[in-house]
Amino acid sequence: MKLLYVLPFVFLTACSSQVPAPLVSDAKPAVTVIGEEVTTTSRYYAFVPTPSILIFSETRNWRHEEGIAGATLAIMKAAKEMGHGYFSTEHSGIFNDKDLARYDVVVFNNMTGDSLTPEEEAAFARWQSKGNGTVLIHGAGDASHQDWDFYHNQLLGTTFVSHPADPQFQEARVEVLAPAHPVMEGLPSEFMAVDEWYTFEGPPSDDFIILAGLDESTYSPVNNVYGDVSDLRMGPTPADHPIIWARCFGDSQARSVFTAMGHRYETYETEEALLLLKNMLNWAAKKTDPQSSGCKK
Repeated sequence: MKLLYVLPFVFLTACSSQVPAPLVSDAKPAVTVIGEEVTTTSRYYAFVPTPSILIFSETRNWRHEEGIAGATLAIMKAAKEMGHGYFSTEHSGIFNDKDLARYDVVVFNNMTGDSLTPEEEAAFARWQSKGNGTVLIHGAGDASHQDWDFYHNQLLGTTFVSHPADPQFQEARVEVLAPAHPVMEGLPSEFMAVDEWYTFEGPPSDDFIILAGLDESTYSPVNNVYGDVSDLRMGPTPADHPIIWARCFGDSQARSVFTAMGHRYETYETEEALLLLKNMLNWAAKKTDPQSSGCKK
């Protein structure tokens, strides 16, 4: 017998500045799942090819509405170029062994908060350990994921602190720090970009490869509007303030790559961001660098 759960809808207003977080319960809401079949996707899901890219953007904390929309469209276009299928969802029930087997890349597209149950987290870790790839975009690197140890330590490797608020979006110089890495292939040695620039407690651990950093002299790393930390400087050189990094781990050389860029849809209207996104997806899927030369030895 099929069980139907009616999910409440929370209407959020997207704007160009931060708004108070939506009121959500700490408890994980029910997801319409029967066994390992994700029923919320109806008949369409049966036609998702293998391999595909799973685009997951459930929001349990801040919601980056524009970034989610912009990145999703850009990922779909890139997937077609790669010869991959794609599937976009906010239903975490898809994180089970059977459904994840369709995918060789999972994109956490501005996912925030405690979005997966412990069982779903374990299924993802098993999937990742098989040599698959993960891409994390912007909000997927904020401080709302610390309860998931594997995600926070193995995929992120550091902790978000804050971002500028006055103004929130600023132009800054991005410097490529690992030009030979496949994720940075084709990008100029430096470029200007407008985004909501994240600050972290420090660079990720030595297990990660730092791919690009910010020149703090080109923008104002200050937040005097809210929060306990106003001075968001990480250091005088771009290497002190990384914003893009990657990692390989395990015997299977599973891959993950994170970019702090991607708050707005305008991000994906720039050549640099589009090329970076394509490079991340191809590297995570092992379509480039099949011998794992871009992994830390």
